Amino acid sequence: MIDAIIIHTDEIALKGGNRPFFERALLKNIRARLENFGDFSFSNRKGTILVRCGEAVSDEKAAELTASLRTVFGIACFKLAEECATDLQAIKDVAVRLTAGLSGTFRVTAKRANKRFAHDSIEVSRQVGGAVLAHNDQLKVDLHQPDHTVFVEVNEDGSFVSLDKIPGVGGLPTGTTGRVAVMLSGGIDSPVAAHKVMSRGCRAVFVHFHSYPHVGRESIEKVKRLAEALNRYQLRSKLYLVPFADIQREITAKTDGKLRVVLYRRAMLRICEQIAEREHALGLVTGDAIGQVASQTLENLATVGAAVRLPVHRPLVGDGKLSIVKHAKSIGTYDISIEPHDDCCTLFVPDHPELRSTPVQAEAEEAKLDVAEMITAAIAQAEIETL
Repeated sequence: MIDAIIIHTDEIALKGGNRPFFERALLKNIRARLENFGDFSFSNRKGTILVRCGEAVSDEKAAELTASLRTVFGIACFKLAEECATDLQAIKDVAVRLTAGLSGTFRVTAKRANKRFAHDSIEVSRQVGGAVLAHNDQLKVDLHQPDHTVFVEVNEDGSFVSLDKIPGVGGLPTGTTGRVAVMLSGGIDSPVAAHKVMSRGCRAVFVHFHSYPHVGRESIEKVKRLAEALNRYQLRSKLYLVPFADIQREITAKTDGKLRVVLYRRAMLRICEQIAEREHALGLVTGDAIGQVASQTLENLATVGAAVRLPVHRPLVGDGKLSIVKHAKSIGTYDISIEPHDDCCTLFVPDHPELRSTPVQAEAEEAKLDVAEMITAAIAQAEIETL
């Protein structure tokens, strides 16, 4: 009998005079997620969005709604609820019906925003809890760590009863803080970096560098699936697939082998910057973490970042591998990322890369190359996938 969804925010409520901007963006994103599930009406109170369903929601549909809402940045938590009359007996009847068949422990948590209602929240909790116990001898009260929580909200716009609170992903609504270009490889780190900046309200444009046909198309197909997994969190994504093998060959043939990886990364950032400017993005995002591989020493990170004008954001810079893996598993990218593949990062890699490069060294080697022409050619050959 679920016929309403109560959506709570947290960080948005702290935005002061800018709060309506964030609330409008969140509401727009929620509408986009729910448009294929039926007819809904929406009302907005401070910190809460009430969604009324046009008809009662089946268990199967409730599961689909839950999965969809759990990808909306800006939602702290939500409840699938049944609306009822603002009457204590009606509230008790719904609570009894929702808890029928449950076992274990429970508690009732009531909120009374409608001060015209005769019973305060403590009395509502006591009365509803008593009714549940009277009708279900498989339940016992536990106020501290219950197996189930019955939520009762008596609001100005109706009364609602729900079981349990479903966590959201939090963060800020997609599109509220600008656009970034994310260098997306087939590994574990870069999808997590993308997700982290997306959770701060950024819309991500994905850029992948590949070495096809010198290696198979596995990395391309894999990255498409990673981009699709991330697209669940923002909808309407772009993926640029940039051929990089010609640049690698040119760098390998004409420059110092120890600086090869640093020069690859500088070329990638330059390409990514041009794509970012085309897409009106305000920054570049990589999956770098200090000390994880040779190109990610502090010196090499500085040398690589010096190649571009736009800021380079590294949201994983201080993270360890275990925390990155845990995050990847939570967002559904880990199993894709660990699939074996050959990509441009494994092609023409030197045995002993430079660990402490400087921009001066890199620029001296780049003087042997026609960098502008290489980058222009790579961008001209890039494929663009719309997700």
